[in-house]
Amino acid sequence: MSATEPTTYHFIVASLDFLRSEPLEEVLEERRRHYEEHHRPIDFFWVPQPAFMEAPEFKPLRQKLKEPLGAVVSTNEDFIRWLALRLTFVEKGSFVAPSESIPDPLRSLSLSES
Repeated sequence: MSATEPTTYHFIVASLDFLRSEPLEEVLEERRRHYEEHHRPIDFFWVPQPAFMEAPEFKPLRQKLKEPLGAVVSTNEDFIRWLALRLTFVEKGSFVAPSESIPDPLRSLSLSES
């Protein structure tokens, strides 16, 4: 997958406060270990204050959520579906990037990795 080839990304998004109250870090670390044990490339990423949520198409979704936001982004739709069921109070969606409104799918608006 090249950097300029459009790719479908799937995500869960919620307020940072909510995500910090959940065992998200532990869940992602377990998943990372599982991938390493099975020699699979990591296809999910933690994105604090995701820039893609500023895209016009996500304005209605953004208005439903308490900011600042956090997201887990992946090319693996099944993982995101599972994560949404695991965390319950998150929104999920997908987008294709790079695009005019989302040039970098993993860019954060945060100055630090929160």
